[in-house]
Amino acid sequence: ESSDGGSGSNNEEASSSSPRNHAMRAKLTLVDLAGSERIKRTGAEGARMKEGININKGLFVLGQVVSALSELGQSGKTSRSASSGNNTSHIPYRDSKLTRLLQDSLGGNSRTVMIACISPADSNVE
Repeated sequence: ESSDGGSGSNNEEASSSSPRNHAMRAKLTLVDLAGSERIKRTGAEGARMKEGININKGLFVLGQVVSALSELGQSGKTSRSASSGNNTSHIPYRDSKLTRLLQDSLGGNSRTVMIACISPADSNVE
């Protein structure tokens, strides 16, 4: 085979695996969870209170999803075996809007980075 970039059939195979023809797909999801504070402390009422409740529920379910995925990863089982029901735990993606939005970023063949900004104020310590 020659590597001169000609249009021969042997070069098509070689060039299809070259880095310049490799397509990469990325997805960026930004989620602002402002308002997830304790309702008692903020004194929120009405629509703002409902929003805080939904954010807190989403964070709770996100924690459950991450825990279930980490248990699945530690046991060495693939997500394919999880969907077939072979003695694996359920991943609760559908339990909140947040986890439904992040489903393809959390499971499968993805790499996810989460950044949290947590206040060090004494009022946030329990």
